[in-house]
Amino acid sequence: MKKLTLTFFLIIVAAGCILYLPYDENRERPVSTYEPPPVTTPVYGEISIGYIYDYLGNYGYWVYYSPYGYVWVPRGVGRHWRPYTNGRWVWTEYGWTWISHYPWGWIPFHYGRWGWDVQLGWYWVPDIIWAPAWVVWRFGDLYLGWAPLPPGVEFVVGYGLRWHPRDLPHHYWVFIESRRFHSHQLSSWILPPERNITIINYTVIRDRYTFRDRNIIINDAVSPQEIERITGRPVTKVTLREIKKPEEAGVGVDEVRIYKPVIKQEQVVPKSALKKEEAEQKIRLSDKADFPENIELIHKQETYLLEKTQKMEIERLKKQVDEETRTAPPQEKQKKMSEVQAKIEELKKNHEKEKQELQKRQSEEKRVIKKEDIKKKSEEEKTIRTLSNFRP
Repeated sequence: MKKLTLTFFLIIVAAGCILYLPYDENRERPVSTYEPPPVTTPVYGEISIGYIYDYLGNYGYWVYYSPYGYVWVPRGVGRHWRPYTNGRWVWTEYGWTWISHYPWGWIPFHYGRWGWDVQLGWYWVPDIIWAPAWVVWRFGDLYLGWAPLPPGVEFVVGYGLRWHPRDLPHHYWVFIESRRFHSHQLSSWILPPERNITIINYTVIRDRYTFRDRNIIINDAVSPQEIERITGRPVTKVTLREIKKPEEAGVGVDEVRIYKPVIKQEQVVPKSALKKEEAEQKIRLSDKADFPENIELIHKQETYLLEKTQKMEIERLKKQVDEETRTAPPQEKQKKMSEVQAKIEELKKNHEKEKQELQKRQSEEKRVIKKEDIKKKSEEEKTIRTLSNFRP
């Protein structure tokens, strides 16, 4: 009985030591760095077009664009952005699979088509068929490139792409040195678009898609064996694991986690859409504001890549003539050297033109930035003057 009384007494004493703090609504709360997904979860194996309208509406503008209906224009990607640039390639059971670094990348890089408009820039046309990446390739020993399939290219189950003529504007293409293909951040190695016309002549188009069970699309126009040969590194196949929510996506050591739901067609329109003229005005304003702060470093990297690859092409031609004329008779050797020298001179002219075009674009970008800086400074000074008038 004494033990029971002592135990009860100790419980009462301990309870008396607990402090009660009333809830204070004005109390400062810790700031969370977590950003919730823009659309209510959960989402699982099937979503609707309406869901896509809502989701991508958080990251860009829906615009009515004839003849495709409502198309999506990404916001905040920069003045000279191109699709399939901010990410990396991995080899899976679906072939070359694009892993985007954008939170919204699971939709427009795996469904639909990308088009180009002079005023809007790149826009995405929705579709419901999933692929590891809707691209065509250009392949060569020096360079490797890819380009988004444009609107109007139809995919037929069991047949492939219905695409005539098989041609793309040169600015659609994204090129890198072939040996950089394994990079986890390809955007650092993408060559300036001013190089594209020349590089197209060093590559051949690859636009084959193969199938499994007739309706599973495999992006294998460039084989892993070819990549291993031109990069000197083995290609590791990773398992593609389907997930239930887009925010669970990511790449592990031996697997890639991708959200690839079935999209249900429905007759809906975006809750918030712009006319083309309204979108053009918003994009012009955002273009001026979206220049990166490290534009000088970007320009230096572009110039470096341009000059480096131009030099590489000249050296390759010289090496080629050396190999071809090593055992040739003097007369044939002289003829061959003259032919190659003419090619080198022509190539140098093209290189100079590319350099001038790059410098022109970079100067324009710097001019816009300087103009915006002057405008901001003027606005800040105006604000300071206005505030000083209200001092007591």
